[in-house]
Amino acid sequence: MEISADFLLGQFSSPKKGKHNDFSLENLGVSTSQISDSLKNLTGEYGVIPGVKPIKDDLKISGRVVTVKTQQDDWGTSLKAIETAKKGEIVFICCDGDKIGVWGELFSKYAQKKGIQATVIYGAMRDVSAVRELNYPVFSSSVVPHAGTPRAEGKINIPLDCGGVKVKTGDWIFGDDCGVVVVAEVLLDNVIKKSMQIKNNEDKILRELEEGVSLSDILGI
Repeated sequence: MEISADFLLGQFSSPKKGKHNDFSLENLGVSTSQISDSLKNLTGEYGVIPGVKPIKDDLKISGRVVTVKTQQDDWGTSLKAIETAKKGEIVFICCDGDKIGVWGELFSKYAQKKGIQATVIYGAMRDVSAVRELNYPVFSSSVVPHAGTPRAEGKINIPLDCGGVKVKTGDWIFGDDCGVVVVAEVLLDNVIKKSMQIKNNEDKILRELEEGVSLSDILGI
């Protein structure tokens, strides 16, 4: 049975405007590919943070972000972000490069204990094996063995520009094996609704393929 996007959206949205109980990828049944396609259809932008990938397979995250701007050799700002973020939020760190790590095992453990959902780094992390063992979700541009210094000279809760993609505190991040997509809070309901419609349409196409219909005929090419 095909479930409508409006029905599912009603199940996951709370009565209060701007509040969302559960927009997890698992419960919605969609992927970052469908989220990105939806965003592109609505705004003309893909919303994909370039080069950022999960550190292990099968990681899925979705939630509001706390933004961090720091130099790649200053891991002290990352620590300040952990102590600023609230339970369930995602720490999003934007660095000026990806050659020096701003995140590792100790920060992952601390964030996990505080109930922070995940960390996304437009930059580098280290201690990747240990972080995988913790099963704390981290998405990053690169992995290196070394870190900088704890200067804590960066800024938290400011608008970011990560490879041409804008990110601000309160935006939503969706991440899975394909990468990370950012969605502005004001667009969230419409993007989710459209992504579920895209998923339903793709499921229909897959069923037609199973029935022997050519993809060219299905797509009208």
